[in-house]
Amino acid sequence: MMCPKAGMLCAMAAVAGLVASCAAADVISEIRVDTRRILRDQADRFVGINLNYIRDDNSNRPDAPPLASALRDLGVRWLRYPGGEKSDFCLWSRPPYSSPDPVSIGSYADFPGIRMDFDRFISTARAAGAEPYVVVGFDSFKRTGRTEDDWLRDAVALVRYANVTRKYGVTYWEIGNENWSNRTTTPIEMARVVGRFSRAMKEVDPSIRVGSNGSGENWWAEFLPAASRDLDFISLSLYNAGDWSGYEHWLRNPEENLIHPAQVASAAIFRYARPADRARIRVVVDEINAVNWKKTGWDRTNSIGHALVIFDTIGRLLNEPRVLAGIVWGTRWMDDREAARNVFYALGPSNEIMPTGRAIELWGRFLRQRIVASAGGGELVSSYASTSSDSQSLMVWILNRGLYPAHDLSIAVTSPVRYARARAVCFSGKGPDDISPTWSEADNYGVEGNRLAGLTAPGTSVTVVEFSP
Repeated sequence: MMCPKAGMLCAMAAVAGLVASCAAADVISEIRVDTRRILRDQADRFVGINLNYIRDDNSNRPDAPPLASALRDLGVRWLRYPGGEKSDFCLWSRPPYSSPDPVSIGSYADFPGIRMDFDRFISTARAAGAEPYVVVGFDSFKRTGRTEDDWLRDAVALVRYANVTRKYGVTYWEIGNENWSNRTTTPIEMARVVGRFSRAMKEVDPSIRVGSNGSGENWWAEFLPAASRDLDFISLSLYNAGDWSGYEHWLRNPEENLIHPAQVASAAIFRYARPADRARIRVVVDEINAVNWKKTGWDRTNSIGHALVIFDTIGRLLNEPRVLAGIVWGTRWMDDREAARNVFYALGPSNEIMPTGRAIELWGRFLRQRIVASAGGGELVSSYASTSSDSQSLMVWILNRGLYPAHDLSIAVTSPVRYARARAVCFSGKGPDDISPTWSEADNYGVEGNRLAGLTAPGTSVTVVEFSP
């Protein structure tokens, strides 16, 4: 099974039929991990996913394993509900708001599906071990036929139902979805709306944390000075392949900044929010995906290429201290039959994990409490590292975005813990367009002097190596 000079990762790739020879695309490089340099704590609570309340209820696929089981497999720790723009066209109930009875309005009313109501959402979140993240609807009268007072009444009633009547203890509430888009309102007007909604919702439960979505420097510059006193976090959507012609764009531009909008938002807090509010406000990236919105360019196939971009986006966000959570879009869209062709499906028709979902699982399943420093690799090979609080368990992710195997890699660890064994999991494909990538695991291997040498990372792959004493 072992290729000469290659080691366990090449063996895994060979077993999967992905590498015919160890002679191609040799890269000699060392990955250096320092467990003493902690970049983030509570990292194991970072990754989440958007639900689709129209299609996610278990009643819509009675023969599939329950949604909560699939979410546990993904390892998600946040669930956003009802999910995206649908939130601004969803009535969670009607007066007297005694129980949830979701109704879709506008064009969303035409989509078939038994709607997941608020109680089932909470039970799903609890079963999955995830933080509920709720979007209360708000959009213009022109787009929805509803007034601001209508939306405010619904929002206040939902906070009361959730945290007073049912005592669910839901902490995170977002006001509207992407109200910077579709000419819903101006930044100044949205700041007024946020203030009104936040104060009314916190009258019901002062413990909640309230946020609102924005986009870009110009929005934050006008919005934050007026809104910051009423905000606990700001949120944004991060679709970072908008002008890519294809996966090859990433190969030609290895230094592409996949998380620039999140960095702009973080910097804007200190630039535009009131000084008294800056320490409090965090950033939530509430929609993540690798999507080209143009009709030409990189298609939306649910492939390993898209999955690797999503994986790397989450990894980079984990290194941003002000970002509270990274939430991928999404469990599914409206027609399960298109799951293999649409990157918006983390889960398939039977709640099986699709390539988009694997990008989440690579983090959700293996993240430990801390993100620690990791460097080295090469132009197309990069790494991340995470440890348990006592450093007894160390995880190292090796991303090879290149098309060919990277040989003769090594991992050198600086740590007070002396590691003796390692095991690996490899997620790899036959190329970036592969819609059926493989997931393989290897046996334990010895570690000498906190160094593991002679590794091979297959092309278009993520390999996770777990070190233990």
